[in-house]
Amino acid sequence: MRSGTWVLGSTFLAADMLAGMQLGCSSPKAMQSGYGVPASEGTITATEGDNGNTKLEIQVKHLAEPSRVASDATVYVVWIQPRDGATQNVGALTLNDDLEGTLKTITPYRQFSVSVTPEPSGLGAKPTHAPVFTAEVDRSN
Repeated sequence: MRSGTWVLGSTFLAADMLAGMQLGCSSPKAMQSGYGVPASEGTITATEGDNGNTKLEIQVKHLAEPSRVASDATVYVVWIQPRDGATQNVGALTLNDDLEGTLKTITPYRQFSVSVTPEPSGLGAKPTHAPVFTAEVDRSN
């Protein structure tokens, strides 16, 4: 089973840098915070699941309430975008009283981008605000 923990970056530049890393990395990478969430921390762990699927676990700490990042936001949404594919909502990442949150999900994709955005609803079909975290996952090997 291949696994790795990647730190979610706050900009697409960070996502581009992560794109060259192999998922088999066994230690977390340096974290970068996004605009409006300077004290936040986020990691993503991707492992091989049943039938070659990718299991994802996204964890955040010290992330501001969504409405403090975007005035109309009530929740953070996790998105994946497969290579040459449309962005997909994979679930809402809600925060506890300590401003920590976790989302676990499964996707059939092996190569994709991940982003976390503040949104008015957890049911949106596409992001409406800039991401507070981004990462690239590549399990092609």
